[in-house]
Amino acid sequence: MEMKMTFENFWRRIIGTKYGIMKKTIFNLVLFAFTLVGCDPPLESLEAIIKNTSDENLLILFDSEIDDFDMRLNIENNATQRLLSFTDIGSIGLSFRDYDSIYIENSSNEILKVYKADTPGKNIYDVDKYWQKREPSKNFFEYTYEITDEDIK
Repeated sequence: MEMKMTFENFWRRIIGTKYGIMKKTIFNLVLFAFTLVGCDPPLESLEAIIKNTSDENLLILFDSEIDDFDMRLNIENNATQRLLSFTDIGSIGLSFRDYDSIYIENSSNEILKVYKADTPGKNIYDVDKYWQKREPSKNFFEYTYEITDEDIK
């Protein structure tokens, strides 16, 4: 009697009588591997840019009570400067909650504007309302804040 060579018969010859147990084990391992791969959240990148369309060269100071967390950013008039750029797993967003105040000074170190989280009107803290958000590519977000002459006068 000749046995037809099927996929199941092929593996029975290699594995022997424990074919059913091995089939379940292999299936469970493959299913587990697909589950692990499918559950990884995507990497997302964010870039924050400040655009100075004013007539002044500006220094922006991000003041924090956390040691070594302060930031300084020099932006010449009619120029654009990257404030920060990072990549993280999962959903990311831009926030300045770690900063108590954000100061804008001119090149003579005169304070032109002080932002607090609750400053009325146009406010650098209010990312949803005053920052332009775009997604130039999948999972890459670019935020832009524009400082005009009206903002610092």
